Formats: sequence, structure tokens, C-alpha cells
Amino acid sequence: MEAFELHLPPQRPKYNIHNGQFLKGHEPHNKGKKWDDYMSKSGQRRAAKGWKNLEKYRPKERPDTAGRCRKKVVGVTDDGKFRIFPRLQDAAEWCGGSRENVGRCCRHNQSRKECKHDWRPGQRKGANVVNTDHKYMGIRFYYYSDPIWWYKVPD
Repeated sequence: MEAFELHLPPQRPKYNIHNGQFLKGHEPHNKGKKWDDYMSKSGQRRAAKGWKNLEKYRPKERPDTAGRCRKKVVGVTDDGKFRIFPRLQDAAEWCGGSRENVGRCCRHNQSRKECKHDWRPGQRKGANVVNTDHKYMGIRFYYYSDPIWWYKVPD
């Protein structure tokens, strides 16, 4: 570069060129402005309609899995050994599975529903059997507060 020569570096994009997301610290063009400053009247009506629909169809209660307290979980193997975990995530990591499926197994074992399709040797076919032996990854999971797991562990 010669002396006294003006150098203008290329302008950096304000968004990620790979996925189009704005970079951290980006300030939107309409921050602090009113709708009248940047939107036509018909656009304002359409936007108001969208906000009204958001309020109308927004969930009124939270999902069952959102923000719940931790629950202790017991994993019982077929040979009667058991292990207690402070939360579902730890049990899932231990068995190499997912937290949701460990929780589903615990809920199934806690519900004690009759399974008409479940048949095991020693039972007559078509008998309504309460199944508390649901497994995930070959391990039966129970909530620690559910006393049924005590009967699954040999003395």
C-alpha cells in the first residue's frame, strides 16, 4: 500500500452468511419505533390480527414436561441389582438412552394398568394382567417414591 492511499476494508455482513441469523449485538431497524413509523395501515391491521391469534391460541397451561422438579429414579436389572439415580437424566446417561423414554417407563410402571395384550408363560391367554415390568434398554425403571420396586428386588 502506498503512502497517503485510502484503504476501505470490505463491509462485514450483519448476519451469518451460512444460516442467515443476525449476529450477536445486532440492533433491529424498528427498535423503539411505533408501528406508524415503519408500517402501512393495512400492514398494521394484519399484524394486529396475528397478535390477536397468538393470544387466542397460546397454550393456557404449561406442558407436562416443562420445569418439573427432579424425581429420584430406580433402575432394576433382571438379576435383581438396583441403582438409585437423583434424576431421570442421570439414569438415561447410565443406560445410554433418552430421558423421555426413562420417564415413560417409570410412568407405565407406576400406572399399573391392565394389559390385555400382555401374555407371559404361566398365565392363561387373554387374562387381564397388571404389568409393572415395563423395560427400557433391558432395565426396569421405577420412581423412587413408588413402593412397587421394593418387590422387584430380592431380599
